Parts: sequence; C-alpha cells; structure tokens
Amino acid sequence: MTTAVQPTTARRRKAGALVLAASATVTAWGVAAPAASAHGSGRTKSATVVQVVERSPYGAVLATVGGLSLYTTPAACTGGCLTIWPPLVMPKGDKTPLGTSGLGTVKRKVGHHSELQVTFDGRALYTFYEDSGSSVLGENVGGFTVATVG
Repeated sequence: MTTAVQPTTARRRKAGALVLAASATVTAWGVAAPAASAHGSGRTKSATVVQVVERSPYGAVLATVGGLSLYTTPAACTGGCLTIWPPLVMPKGDKTPLGTSGLGTVKRKVGHHSELQVTFDGRALYTFYEDSGSSVLGENVGGFTVATVG
C-alpha cells in the first residue's frame, strides 16, 4: 500500500531542495562552502576571509570581509607590533582561506595555542588599528604597505 505525501512534507522537501541548490550556487561563486564534518570526507574546512575591493589611489586591494584594508610587511610583526597591526587569522576550526587566489596560511604561536594567520602570495596579512570603513591609513607606516592585487 502506498501512502500519499502530505502537502506539508512535500513543501518541506521542495524547500530543502532549494536550499541545497542555493548552497551549490554560492559555492560555485567562491563563497565559503559548508564545512566538512570532522568525521567523514577528510576535506578541510574553509571560510571566506578576504575580498578584493577598489581603493583610490591604490586600485584593487585586499580587505577583510568586513571591509577593512589589509596590509603586508617584509619584516615579522611580533609583540607590541601586533597591537597596532592585528593579524588576520582564520576562524577557529577553519583551515582554508577563500576570497581570491594566492591565499594561504602560516601557523602562529599565541601563548599555549596556535592559530592560522592568513597570507597572500606568502606574505602575512594584517589590519591597521586606526583604519575604519574603507580607510587606508596604514600605508607606509612602519614598513607596512596595502596588499594590492595584480
């Protein structure tokens, strides 16, 4: 004997299918895909942590997903430097940065634990403590330069 699917159940299935289709579309655009579980496929978790934005007069630069300008420096930034130049780190549990090509991570020791700092073309990324909105106040401060793309 076959039972008919209740209208409410059919609507839930359709809504679930739409959510899955939307997730697949978002993933194709490079937005963070749902993370793999700790048990299962073994894929690493990823998160969109940067975006490419236009900032005059620099052109295409990297910014956080919140819009803050990102910077690089040829020297290491440690100790008190990190107060002025907070590092861009991966959200806890995520390992793969998304947002543009050339992103990677480097492990940083912080006290008794470590975190993954986001890199661009092998250079660590930082924000500047005085920046807000779309400002680029840290350009050429202490050897730091805005992270340009291209």
